[in-house]
Amino acid sequence: MFERLSDEGLAQSSYLIACERTRMAAVVDPRRDIDAYTSTAIRHGLTLAYAIETHIHADFVSGARELAGLGARVIAGPGAALRFPFQEAKHGEFLRLGDISIEVLHTPGHTPEHISLLVREPDQPARIFTGDTLFVGAVGRPDLLGADQAPPLAGQLYDSLFGTLLALDDAVEVYPGHGAGSLCGSGIGTALHSTIGQERRFNPLLQQSSRAAFVSAVLDDLPETPPYFPRMKGVNRNGPVVRVLGKGVPPPSALDARDATALVEDGAFVIDLRSPEAFGAGHPSGAMNIGFGPRIGYWAGWLVPPATPLVLLGSDPGHAAVATRQLVRLGFDDVVGYVDGGFDAWRAAGGHITHIELISARELRDRLQRRERLTLVDVRTSQEWLGGHIDEAISIPVGDLPRRAGELRGPNVVATVCETGYRSSLASSLLVRAGVQVVNVSDGTAAYRMLE
Repeated sequence: MFERLSDEGLAQSSYLIACERTRMAAVVDPRRDIDAYTSTAIRHGLTLAYAIETHIHADFVSGARELAGLGARVIAGPGAALRFPFQEAKHGEFLRLGDISIEVLHTPGHTPEHISLLVREPDQPARIFTGDTLFVGAVGRPDLLGADQAPPLAGQLYDSLFGTLLALDDAVEVYPGHGAGSLCGSGIGTALHSTIGQERRFNPLLQQSSRAAFVSAVLDDLPETPPYFPRMKGVNRNGPVVRVLGKGVPPPSALDARDATALVEDGAFVIDLRSPEAFGAGHPSGAMNIGFGPRIGYWAGWLVPPATPLVLLGSDPGHAAVATRQLVRLGFDDVVGYVDGGFDAWRAAGGHITHIELISARELRDRLQRRERLTLVDVRTSQEWLGGHIDEAISIPVGDLPRRAGELRGPNVVATVCETGYRSSLASSLLVRAGVQVVNVSDGTAAYRMLE
């Protein structure tokens, strides 16, 4: 048995493998909401014997300790030094799941303790679970432990790839820990899996002619680093608070709007899950607009202070339950509840309200041509900016806005723009919180390009 489970917003993959004869199972790189694994185990009569960490994760809270609470043995690589019970696996060590053999390969580089797992079973192709060492069309970034450790880790990454993984047969199937959109590597492909032979031939980083060339290429192409990554590593090394999530993430409570406003006055933080249009028309003062979708947890990790009580506001109570699950994956355990009745109830209860003007790409162009006192801020990533941008814009990626908002206070109105309006609405909500005059370009650079 073999099953891949994905988190679209974090582009993260975990895997469940099991022996059909003995019904013994292992989960590779489990996420914190472990009910996906426990429900599969119940359905197929499996015993979850192992929770295997390819490395200490930086981008999500691991579910290994949750699985340990249900009897699984946690496995991690050399030097992991987890601060809760685990078994340290050495290079060349074998784990058994009945008829399945799991060989541990120490593949440092992304992190020092990183391991890959070579899985063999009768009548099946060999599989290698590469974690964040080898992706489809890319490799793991070596800089997450700091700039001083990045060059030596990049060298170790070269040795792990060329000395260990590329020594495997071309037919071995490759199953990475992340896909396209993850910030754990640069330029990750969209395919869900690959083979050693495919990567040997087509992965750009594996075409480098020398160790020095590889190290230089890897260090020259590093993606953005979310500020929550170091905190997440600490959470996973220490072990997150066990919430016994095997039966699912409890749904958030419905809050009377008057109670919600009182919580906000006492310091709770509102995440508004509605569309940019609805948010602009009126929202709780100080709210952050993270529109409903797969990246609620992702953006909260970037921008929401940890250990902050959270109140959710949306147009559908079901959205709050989905958002809570995503937030739990990023370690946000204090979701107090959601506003029962949504924004209409908030307004009826007398909660403070703020509006943000929305303008179209056409109106933006007209204002720029009239030379109005307008500062246009492109909040897309640096890579998107380099791929093309509006001439009059300045680049401040949305994740950098909390520390750079002070640069934008002044007489000019700030117009936020992204590709389609989602991130620019989030950006506008951050700037309003920081006391900046702002308008949001609702249809983004995609619409602006159509005007040219």
